[in-house]
Amino acid sequence: MQNQPNIFSFATSELSQDAFIAWLLTWADVKYKEVNNQLHQLGLDFLQSLLVKHPIGSTEISNLEIKTQFHKIDVFVSFIMDGKTYGVIIEDKVHTIDHSNQLERYKAKIKELNNHDVLVPIYFKTGYQVNLTRIEDNGYYHYTVKDLLQVLTQTKITQINNDVLTQYHSYVLGKEEEFDNAETDANLYLTEPLSKWKWWTCVRFFHEYKEHFTAGWHSVPNNREPLLAFWYGGGKFTMNDVESDKKMTLEVYSDIQFSRGRIIISYRVSLHGNPQKNNKNRNKIYNAFKQYLDEANISHKKAHFKSAKDTMKLVELTNISDTLNYEGLVSLMENNDLLSKKFAKNFTNA
Repeated sequence: MQNQPNIFSFATSELSQDAFIAWLLTWADVKYKEVNNQLHQLGLDFLQSLLVKHPIGSTEISNLEIKTQFHKIDVFVSFIMDGKTYGVIIEDKVHTIDHSNQLERYKAKIKELNNHDVLVPIYFKTGYQVNLTRIEDNGYYHYTVKDLLQVLTQTKITQINNDVLTQYHSYVLGKEEEFDNAETDANLYLTEPLSKWKWWTCVRFFHEYKEHFTAGWHSVPNNREPLLAFWYGGGKFTMNDVESDKKMTLEVYSDIQFSRGRIIISYRVSLHGNPQKNNKNRNKIYNAFKQYLDEANISHKKAHFKSAKDTMKLVELTNISDTLNYEGLVSLMENNDLLSKKFAKNFTNA
């Protein structure tokens, strides 16, 4: 099979993975034992690997039923064991993450149906993910590609010799390699300077320091290339619109982005319902803010102005050393925040 095209190289969506999960779990049904006992046992082993997350030990099961897209749940498994009815919610992800309170909604829906004595919610993710807070807060058990490959061992795959199983196993070995590479990259922030940081390095750093800075962060879709953004701190100030003399409340804050393989550190202004169509107010703010930057010997360049509805870039810091380690970056970020707070506190509408 090594030299054959692999259908899972093309069928990479979560729906394709849903189909495999449902297919393998269906083999756990006792009626398939006589068809292929090895696949039947592998299906049972897979089901047990999900239940053990609860943790629940499996014994003989009956009335096994597998449904896909059941009330929008990717895969839902129900069965009877030891006189109790079990329900297993499987929210399947490859690279995407949970959204729109879907984890909470799926649990609530199954509880509302009131057909199961025991509920086992599984967050099945073959891709890498740093932030598991929402998964854990919603009572889901994280099931990784590592967990899956504890079941789909090379020995079992060779013995069973099933084309679907063999091709998926080959595909998921590639996912494990991606997982391992991402894990390695994520931990680089502890040992490597900024010049060596990668996507997952910044994801881990942003996640670890979001509470320290009371920050927000997320990935931002982009037509050219997605970027990561981390924003924090700052302070509000008031000024009169240069043209209308209308009083505006604005907020200057710090911003860090990882884009095209490099870290960009900036100050931005949150507009709080005061959209800007020209650079007159921005220039007034910049001229006042520049004094604080010069006082602190912070090299910078004025940002190119673009009309803005919610937030506008004020300045970008320059000459950030590539040799800076994470401790130095944290210190720089703290100093940046102090400067923006000082500016906001002292700003006068002159």
